[in-house]
Amino acid sequence: MSAAKVVWSEQVEGYVRRKAPAPRRELWRAIKGLADWNGRENPPHLRLLEDDLAGYARVRVRGERIIFREDFEGGQRVIKCLYAGPRQTIYEVFQELLLDELGSD
Repeated sequence: MSAAKVVWSEQVEGYVRRKAPAPRRELWRAIKGLADWNGRENPPHLRLLEDDLAGYARVRVRGERIIFREDFEGGQRVIKCLYAGPRQTIYEVFQELLLDELGSD
């Protein structure tokens, strides 16, 4: 499987940039490392999400999580990092954002 292109949202970029230098480096390393992701879980660092968040996955960096999904554009794998945040709140906030997005369609 060839390396994927990794892209991230403005929210992810802003969240990572606000971190101190060491955590910021770890988060960028994890995000860019998704280019070589094989699509399988690698607990506890990488998990496929379930239930209302099925179709998404998350990568863990300490107490932080980055929610992403795999797409294909023009025949190329693209990993889209959609939302980043602390473990305590990220899933609920991301789910609310998805519901808001669905409601606005």
